[in-house]
Amino acid sequence: MGSTSLDDMVGHLLGLLVTAGDYALAIQPVSAGRADAGASVQSFIEVATLARFPQLRFFGAEHARSLNQKYFPADAAIAVHLDPVNGAFLYRQQRSGWDILLGIADHGRLVAAISYMPARGRFYLALRERGALTGERRHPRLDDMVPLHTRPGARHCLTCQTPEINERLRGEFACFDLLRDDDPARGLDNLNEIYGGRLAAFACRDGDCLDWGAAAFIAVQAGGRATRLDGSPVSLFDDFDPQAPADLLVAADAMTHAAIMGRLQG
Repeated sequence: MGSTSLDDMVGHLLGLLVTAGDYALAIQPVSAGRADAGASVQSFIEVATLARFPQLRFFGAEHARSLNQKYFPADAAIAVHLDPVNGAFLYRQQRSGWDILLGIADHGRLVAAISYMPARGRFYLALRERGALTGERRHPRLDDMVPLHTRPGARHCLTCQTPEINERLRGEFACFDLLRDDDPARGLDNLNEIYGGRLAAFACRDGDCLDWGAAAFIAVQAGGRATRLDGSPVSLFDDFDPQAPADLLVAADAMTHAAIMGRLQG
């Protein structure tokens, strides 16, 4: 994939995400909308993508309810992967920490990922070998984005299904399971907090690659360090399967990652 075509695709999707996010926000307070948001956001992205890039493959978290996914070529080299409401429990609770998460793969290699948080009007995105960027809702264009970097120094970690890791890190890091330990008052409920200096790392065992893999890709391009939980290299960036389980440890920088691995392997 040439950089120009990738830029065109990402630029097109940025605008779509703003509209999709505005829709999801509009129906969030309505009870029925909580179940409809994911399918409707995905349907909108599908229709608009088919109209502009009919040659792409598409996979969405709401594939079982999709009316359009069958119209995308199943053997296309370039694929768009979408979670239309990542953090559905936050959405249902009328909170702001959910996002629309999207990845683009070329022959199975992630080449771009975008997290858009509609309630906060903020983009976090990355392009392979070109770094990470962030920008505001009112300027959904690549040229208006600014460099994005992780911010080391925090002592909090967000995890999913890793109780043994939470226990091993106790005393040096405060670890919270995203679901089991959720506390709205803490306000630490989204992996993008790793860019604001509030989150040292995030980790999962058997997490959804569609979500955790794309989030990890952005963090690494922004200066973070990612491995599997045992410290071995991550392969999912080069062999991305949105339906595969993800085993990940992502830290804000190499030093933080080394400190965490030291505790886990000590």
